[in-house]
Amino acid sequence: MPHRPLFLIALLVSLSGCQLWAPPDEGSRLPAPPFGEYREIQRGLEMRVGDDIHAARARFSLTPDSTHIVITNERDELMVEMRYQQKRLQVRRTPRLPPAISADDLIADLQLALWPLERLRAGLTPGWTLAADDEGRILRFNGTTEAQVDYQSDEPSSRPLPVYNARHDYLLILSPADPGG
Repeated sequence: MPHRPLFLIALLVSLSGCQLWAPPDEGSRLPAPPFGEYREIQRGLEMRVGDDIHAARARFSLTPDSTHIVITNERDELMVEMRYQQKRLQVRRTPRLPPAISADDLIADLQLALWPLERLRAGLTPGWTLAADDEGRILRFNGTTEAQVDYQSDEPSSRPLPVYNARHDYLLILSPADPGG
């Protein structure tokens, strides 16, 4: 069948842009337990990878038992979507997310910045530690810094909030969502 190789190539090309639910990336941090209360949060999100800057928006729909996070680019095109409920995790990553950023680490970094400290600590598995004070949070695995949040004010939602992922060497900057957004 001479057309079979062409069919397989066409199939692979067509699937390359598909959005698929996938299990967590190998070696990634697990997501934090649900937020613990009802909340709707929106934040501007800047992802800095080397010299590249990617603008995005993060939307969080939270209940005591579930987490739904949607990250879109500046054209409102999906980059990442995460659903976590009844201890079931689904993460959908699209090609619009920069390849240097793990969808799982991105979700975990956002949670590190915004989740209540007790919820974060409740989800830590052996080897992980979380140091926190009024100035920020440092997440370590076996003593090595994985991620760090620097709170620049007493009210983190009022100013830009930098989150540095040491494992993959990228910086996220969460900013207050504009009222009209």
